[in-house]
Amino acid sequence: MKLFSTFARFSLSSIALTVTCHTYADTVLGVYAGAGTWQSEYAGDIGKPATSANDLGMGDNNNNFYYIAIEHPVPFFPNVKLQQNNITSKQTSILENNLSIGNITYPSGSTVATDFDLSYTDAALYYELLDNWLTLDVGVTLRKYSGHLQAESASLSDKTDIDISVPLAYGHMQFDLPLTGFFAGFEGNYISYDGNDLADYSAKIGYSFDSALDLGVEVGYRALTVNIDDDDAQTNLDIKGPYAAAIFHF
Repeated sequence: MKLFSTFARFSLSSIALTVTCHTYADTVLGVYAGAGTWQSEYAGDIGKPATSANDLGMGDNNNNFYYIAIEHPVPFFPNVKLQQNNITSKQTSILENNLSIGNITYPSGSTVATDFDLSYTDAALYYELLDNWLTLDVGVTLRKYSGHLQAESASLSDKTDIDISVPLAYGHMQFDLPLTGFFAGFEGNYISYDGNDLADYSAKIGYSFDSALDLGVEVGYRALTVNIDDDDAQTNLDIKGPYAAAIFHF
């Protein structure tokens, strides 16, 4: 199955990224890290013909994520952020319509167990254009999907591994309310190619405590859109919901 294969033909050279030679950089080495849980709600459809997430029994699910970012004072060399995002869903339902995944079609009325793993790892390379009470970062994210799509009934079974790397445009903005510890921000990744789209964003508010490790908490809203029109399968899936995370910086 060629799911996600159209994105593999997209090279880094197709992302337009303009960074001036006098890009701002951290005056000292900084490490940022965090871990949280995302209460994800699934909507949309999967397969050909399209079968809705509701018909497949896909409900809310708590998915975990964690990240670490390293910022440095070296000019022209990008900062790095690594993030792992676990996105899974397992359910059993009686199909109201036919469901095709890969070369197998599960007829309507069948009891089918589906297992979706769309987990991915991000490596963002970015520059700080602003770094004071207002932070502005731009760059590129290299995303690697390592998961699978699986469906099984009493007489049929199919599993398709997802192992593909995708480049996306990356942006992050954060506003720190001076002398309070409170902050608000927005972060997103996006790519569109040949009628296919991958997009995700998060909006957040948080508070950093006055401590040696600059510990803090943040809450927000995350959304992920996967629109793929492939020869073997079609995916038009939206995953969204609130999240909470613990963070620190030193």
